[in-house]
Amino acid sequence: MIQRVLLACRGEIALRFIRTAHRLGIETIAVHDAEEKAAPFVMAATYKVQAETVNPFASADCLLAIAGKYRADAIAPGYGPLAENADFAKACADAGILFIGPNVSALRLVGNKIQARQLAASVDVPIIPGSAVTSLGEAQELAEGIGYPVLLKAANGGGGRGIRLAESRDRLELAWKEVEREGLAAFGTAELYIERFLGHDIRHVEVQILADLAGNVIALGERGCSVQRRRQKMVEESPAPGIDTALSQAIHESAIKFARAAGYSSAGTVEFLVDTAGQFYFIEMNGRIQVEHPVTEAVTGIDIVEAMFTVAEGKPLSNDVLNAVIHGHALEFRICAEDPFQEFMPMGGAITACNYPHGPGIRIDSGIAENQVQLTRYDSLCLKLIVWGRHRDEAVSRAKIALNELLIAGLPTNIPFHRWLIDYEPFSTGNYDLSLTSHYHPEPPSETLQHDIAIAAALREFLTMNATSEGAAVSSSPSNWRLMNERRVSYGE
Repeated sequence: MIQRVLLACRGEIALRFIRTAHRLGIETIAVHDAEEKAAPFVMAATYKVQAETVNPFASADCLLAIAGKYRADAIAPGYGPLAENADFAKACADAGILFIGPNVSALRLVGNKIQARQLAASVDVPIIPGSAVTSLGEAQELAEGIGYPVLLKAANGGGGRGIRLAESRDRLELAWKEVEREGLAAFGTAELYIERFLGHDIRHVEVQILADLAGNVIALGERGCSVQRRRQKMVEESPAPGIDTALSQAIHESAIKFARAAGYSSAGTVEFLVDTAGQFYFIEMNGRIQVEHPVTEAVTGIDIVEAMFTVAEGKPLSNDVLNAVIHGHALEFRICAEDPFQEFMPMGGAITACNYPHGPGIRIDSGIAENQVQLTRYDSLCLKLIVWGRHRDEAVSRAKIALNELLIAGLPTNIPFHRWLIDYEPFSTGNYDLSLTSHYHPEPPSETLQHDIAIAAALREFLTMNATSEGAAVSSSPSNWRLMNERRVSYGE
């Protein structure tokens, strides 16, 4: 039995693990740097340990040393920098510490995109035409054979990194150098492969897998992930829109087949692209918990983090998990400290006020708090807004209200983008693909609006101070503060 777990992650995902761990009676250890000693995830943990390094979550040696010193019997990487690092998972095992994630061999296999493609093909899971290449000449020859445009991908890439589009032979040479350099710097290998580019009018669909050491492998539905910018997901939903029952079942079966062939255990996600003809193609498996796991929890009622603890302890998945069914529809909006009026540039600064929506079907997974400083050296994700409804229309309607009530003041966020999105007809009707975000053309805020925002912030501060001194309550109505994150946008054609 796990008694004490070290969190090799920060922010909202660390809090997510803390909540389930404490409910299960498991103590938690939060690691932090000097600037995050009062962060919500740190304050919520049983034990707090300040690391000497600036970014402890990327240092296996630092985390293992702390785990040993504080007698942790498990490490939960969440979706942190080391979550898909097979060497780190093995180091945990060698130290007698349980890794809350997949087994080492499966993690190493699915982490290499070339080996994963080969495995998929061997069990008749459809893959995109392409192959591993070892030289620029070989890449040029293959690209001529499958036809331009093509994608070059780093073998161990992930998170949208290590990918370049080449529309011609000349561009291929530049893309080769960029991917080779990025792959070596970010993932430790220059190994890469080339695929046919399917275009932008396709959908990104992923299947949530849970597997245990007893041989159980299940699919907890699929998620639509086609709202992306620079290959980074921004919104996810389950079930995936535009996917009929027969196609959904076929994708689920392929995902289970692949995970079983990989000998996979724990939570993971098998990802596919679906073209306009309804043909689907395997692209990769993510060997970790996903940022978007709450939408699956919302439609199944299953605690995926608890299932990960169960599998790590060597226990089989419960009957509730094995027999889970889908109810209703859920969406997740990633709220990030990014300025949509400056090409979504990551932004830092002090958070001066937060106002969260409430109501049926509303869930907030937040890693921030008022007076906290958002650091640009870490991921820009502040919180996730998850909305459930009995059907998609109800979920979208609730999401619109929730987004209008949501406030983060003190620094720019991408809330204006999400407010545009929820009213954009292709999204609100579910008839969209990976080209969606190209239609977002925001107008910069006017000087008048910036002035109004400053007044609203000052008024908020005054009322808060006044309420504190007089024992009065500050109104939680969002209508007074909606200006804080509202800016005009124009709809793309």
